[in-house]
Amino acid sequence: MTAVKRVGILVAIHKVGVDNALNALVTLLESWGAEILMPKEVAQRVGRPQAVDLETLRTADLLIALGGDGCVLSAARLAAPFAIPILGIRLGGFGFLAEVEASEMEMALRRLWEGDFVLDERLMLQVTHQRESSTGWSSIGLNDAILLKTPASPLPSWEVWVNDELLARYPADGVAVATPTGSTAYTLSAGGPILAPDVDALLLMPMYAHTLTLRPLVLPSQSTVQVRLLPQRRPVAGEISVDGQETHPIAPDDCVTVTAAPFRAKIVRLGGFSFFTRLRQKLRWGERQ
Repeated sequence: MTAVKRVGILVAIHKVGVDNALNALVTLLESWGAEILMPKEVAQRVGRPQAVDLETLRTADLLIALGGDGCVLSAARLAAPFAIPILGIRLGGFGFLAEVEASEMEMALRRLWEGDFVLDERLMLQVTHQRESSTGWSSIGLNDAILLKTPASPLPSWEVWVNDELLARYPADGVAVATPTGSTAYTLSAGGPILAPDVDALLLMPMYAHTLTLRPLVLPSQSTVQVRLLPQRRPVAGEISVDGQETHPIAPDDCVTVTAAPFRAKIVRLGGFSFFTRLRQKLRWGERQ
């Protein structure tokens, strides 16, 4: 990573204690002579008139996500296409991605300034929605792309293709494609496996399928997954959610294509906790109930 001169800040405004942490962070960065880039809602919280737009935020040397894993997910969509490293600073919560506690941020930033860190590169998803012959919507995500029926819709059937080959048609609430990073998120709660973050793969998983013959499938990261909501006698509808933060409606015969993105998210790691340590601490991995 090049020398850090311009630091962007994204904040989970709703988090408890965010104002104290944000003020401390800005004061610390200013004392070190960093140029701070903040969107309007963040700048207003610390009384700074110098707000920037998203295009300017993408010129940062480092993007700090102050809040939790959701804030890191938002930062990844902004920063990954421009190879901007992301440092997650946690304000309570679960913290698989935002590993630095707010109370430790001065130490963490000092280590970062001194070059005492590693960049953990994480696979990202590219998601496109196509209706008939036109692409109507696209997004990128660090965790997952989840296709689900709407609450009022009857149970639909889905058609899934992998690399232009039909995999299956099945009745289910939905279909998920997750990265190794996302394997500890929504798909885990639905019974999916955990993939180590450095595994170069995609996780394809039926969500609450109404059959016992389906299981999660681990695919090479070069795979192309296409999912179609099949028409039925009764009207059905669904939506696609990327990282639980961006959503778009889908109708019968729409095609959603999911591939690995041509870039990766760069997450700053300070070497304090390995992935397996976080499994033990956050998920109580291996403990007797």
